[in-house]
Amino acid sequence: MLELRRRGVLYFDIDYRPSLVNRQRNTMLWASVRPAHLDAAGRALAAHREASFAASTTGPTNLYAAITCESSRALHAYLTGPLAALPGLAHIESAPVIRTTKRAGINPFDRAPE
Repeated sequence: MLELRRRGVLYFDIDYRPSLVNRQRNTMLWASVRPAHLDAAGRALAAHREASFAASTTGPTNLYAAITCESSRALHAYLTGPLAALPGLAHIESAPVIRTTKRAGINPFDRAPE
Protein backbone atom coordinates (compact mmCIF):
# COMPACT_ATOMS: atom_id res chain seq x y z
CA MET A 1 0.00 0.00 0.00
CA LEU A 2 2.85 2.41 0.74
CA GLU A 3 4.20 1.91 -2.79
CA LEU A 4 0.79 2.69 -4.26
CA ARG A 5 0.60 5.87 -2.18
CA ARG A 6 4.15 6.86 -3.13
CA ARG A 7 3.32 6.50 -6.84
CA GLY A 8 0.12 8.49 -6.48
CA VAL A 9 -2.09 5.54 -7.41
CA LEU A 10 -3.80 5.43 -4.02
CA TYR A 11 -4.80 8.49 -2.04
CA PHE A 12 -7.22 9.29 0.74
CA ASP A 13 -10.06 11.77 0.34
CA ILE A 14 -11.47 12.65 3.74
CA ASP A 15 -15.02 13.80 4.23
CA TYR A 16 -15.72 15.73 7.42
CA ARG A 17 -18.54 17.60 9.06
CA PRO A 18 -17.66 21.29 8.43
CA SER A 19 -19.34 22.47 11.65
CA LEU A 20 -16.82 20.44 13.70
CA VAL A 21 -13.91 22.48 12.32
CA ASN A 22 -15.75 25.83 12.31
CA ARG A 23 -16.20 25.87 8.50
CA GLN A 24 -19.96 26.27 8.32
CA ARG A 25 -20.41 28.27 5.10
CA ASN A 26 -19.94 25.93 2.09
CA THR A 27 -20.04 27.60 -1.32
CA MET A 28 -19.76 26.42 -4.92
CA LEU A 29 -17.73 28.80 -7.07
CA TRP A 30 -17.45 29.15 -10.85
CA ALA A 31 -14.99 31.60 -12.39
CA SER A 32 -14.02 32.81 -15.82
CA VAL A 33 -10.31 33.44 -16.19
CA ARG A 34 -8.50 34.59 -19.32
CA PRO A 35 -6.87 31.48 -20.87
CA ALA A 36 -3.33 32.86 -20.59
CA HIS A 37 -3.82 33.10 -16.81
CA LEU A 38 -5.76 29.87 -16.20
CA ASP A 39 -2.85 27.79 -14.93
CA ALA A 40 -1.58 30.53 -12.59
CA ALA A 41 -5.08 31.31 -11.32
CA GLY A 42 -5.82 27.63 -10.74
CA ARG A 43 -2.60 27.12 -8.81
CA ALA A 44 -3.23 30.24 -6.73
CA LEU A 45 -6.81 29.18 -6.00
CA ALA A 46 -5.68 25.68 -4.99
CA ALA A 47 -3.33 27.26 -2.43
CA HIS A 48 -6.14 29.17 -0.69
CA ARG A 49 -7.07 27.57 2.62
CA GLU A 50 -10.75 28.24 1.82
CA ALA A 51 -10.61 26.01 -1.30
CA SER A 52 -11.21 22.34 -0.50
CA PHE A 53 -11.39 21.46 -4.22
CA ALA A 54 -10.27 23.34 -7.35
CA ALA A 55 -10.30 22.33 -11.02
CA SER A 56 -10.02 23.77 -14.53
CA THR A 57 -13.15 23.14 -16.58
CA THR A 58 -14.63 23.85 -20.00
CA GLY A 59 -17.78 25.75 -20.87
CA PRO A 60 -18.92 29.26 -19.97
CA THR A 61 -16.64 29.18 -16.91
CA ASN A 62 -13.19 27.60 -16.81
CA LEU A 63 -12.37 27.34 -13.10
CA TYR A 64 -14.44 25.63 -10.40
CA ALA A 65 -13.89 25.45 -6.65
CA ALA A 66 -15.60 24.24 -3.50
CA ILE A 67 -15.11 26.87 -0.82
CA THR A 68 -15.55 26.59 2.95
CA CYS A 69 -15.54 29.59 5.27
CA GLU A 70 -16.37 30.20 8.92
CA SER A 71 -19.32 32.52 8.22
CA SER A 72 -21.06 34.63 5.62
CA ARG A 73 -18.87 37.55 6.67
CA ALA A 74 -15.72 35.45 6.11
CA LEU A 75 -17.08 34.34 2.72
CA HIS A 76 -17.59 37.97 1.70
CA ALA A 77 -14.05 38.83 2.80
CA TYR A 78 -12.73 35.89 0.76
CA LEU A 79 -14.71 36.76 -2.38
CA THR A 80 -13.65 40.41 -2.29
CA GLY A 81 -10.07 39.75 -1.17
CA PRO A 82 -7.98 36.71 -2.13
CA LEU A 83 -10.37 35.47 -4.79
CA ALA A 84 -10.72 38.88 -6.45
CA ALA A 85 -6.91 39.04 -6.69
CA LEU A 86 -6.59 35.92 -8.88
CA PRO A 87 -4.63 36.67 -12.06
CA GLY A 88 -6.78 37.08 -15.18
CA LEU A 89 -10.07 36.87 -13.28
CA ALA A 90 -12.91 38.19 -15.44
CA HIS A 91 -16.09 36.91 -13.73
CA ILE A 92 -17.20 34.84 -10.76
CA GLU A 93 -20.45 33.20 -9.73
CA SER A 94 -20.91 31.83 -6.24
CA ALA A 95 -23.69 29.74 -4.77
CA PRO A 96 -23.74 29.17 -1.01
CA VAL A 97 -24.96 25.69 -0.12
CA ILE A 98 -28.15 25.91 1.93
CA ARG A 99 -28.65 22.17 2.49
CA THR A 100 -26.48 19.12 1.82
CA THR A 101 -28.41 16.03 0.74
CA LYS A 102 -25.44 13.72 0.13
CA ARG A 103 -21.73 13.59 0.95
CA ALA A 104 -19.18 10.91 0.12
CA GLY A 105 -19.69 8.12 2.60
CA ILE A 106 -22.43 9.93 4.53
CA ASN A 107 -26.11 10.40 3.90
CA PRO A 108 -27.11 13.31 6.21
CA PHE A 109 -30.67 12.00 6.33
CA ASP A 110 -29.54 8.74 7.96
CA ARG A 111 -28.67 10.40 11.27
CA ALA A 112 -30.12 12.91 13.68
CA PRO A 113 -29.88 16.60 12.72
CA GLU A 114 -26.74 18.45 13.80
